[in-house]
Amino acid sequence: MGDARRNLDWAAQWECALDPETAKRIRDERKPEHDDTCSMCGKFCAVRSMNKALNNEMVDIL
Repeated sequence: MGDARRNLDWAAQWECALDPETAKRIRDERKPEHDDTCSMCGKFCAVRSMNKALNNEMVDIL
């Protein structure tokens, strides 16, 4: 699950979930603004920001 989360790989996260159908439903009901973020954090996603920083990309949270 950790690797899937770090890669923002939603399909792999659902495969690891205890209840994949509920996880998919929650994601669909709370669609984030950007597909590469979670529904909870949005553009403030720490995983997304860290991935960008490690790839020397600009992290824009404003």
